[in-house]
Amino acid sequence: MLQDEYSTRRRFLTTLASASSFLLLAKPLPARAQEGVTDRNDLLAAIAQSAPDDEVIDIIHRLKDPSNGKGATYRDRLDGQWELIWSYKAEAFSPLLKLPKPLKPQSYQYLGSAADREVGTGRIAQGLTGGILGSNQFWLSSGAVPFDADPSVLEIQPPFRFELGGRYGTGVPKKMIVEAGSDAEFRKVNARTKEAQAAGKNQYQQMYLENDGPGSLRVSSVIAGDPVIVGEIFVHRKL
Repeated sequence: MLQDEYSTRRRFLTTLASASSFLLLAKPLPARAQEGVTDRNDLLAAIAQSAPDDEVIDIIHRLKDPSNGKGATYRDRLDGQWELIWSYKAEAFSPLLKLPKPLKPQSYQYLGSAADREVGTGRIAQGLTGGILGSNQFWLSSGAVPFDADPSVLEIQPPFRFELGGRYGTGVPKKMIVEAGSDAEFRKVNARTKEAQAAGKNQYQQMYLENDGPGSLRVSSVIAGDPVIVGEIFVHRKL
């Protein structure tokens, strides 16, 4: 009798343990384990909360390529007007980005057809406007070609032009401030060292690039060239 009762209790405890193990295994995965959308949302949340740079960069390195074989070329995916929403070391591009709000201007990038209309075919442009600049816009443009060894990389080409004009699409004529026909010449104008002037062409890699129209995110970095700006990371949102 005692043996039967002992066996019954043992079977009950074994069944309970098995059921508990099943429930533990069946629990939903933590949100962190849901790749793709979750990491993207984490990135936007970290930027909105002004999280430390290392936290934002850690999320960036977790992002997965969102193209999923959709077939769009890098040129198609890059085309348009992009607003800078976060950056690392970008102050080397312009001291104006160090200004506090409301003096700090907004930064934009123009690629493909958006650049064609403003600075000429085969070129890309950076723009600073708003804040202390008001309705004026500084335009920095250059040539850009896909790097043969990796289509995600743009190699930046002369001539370099720094102009003052109006905002994108307004048609306000641009006034030339500086034009340089080589990397060395442009870097010299920007008070770079002789070593920096002699460095190779700047290379600009797309680390993450969505293709969903307005609101798409793009993460890019300077991976070679002028040592002052190598290592810069940018997060842009398509307008």
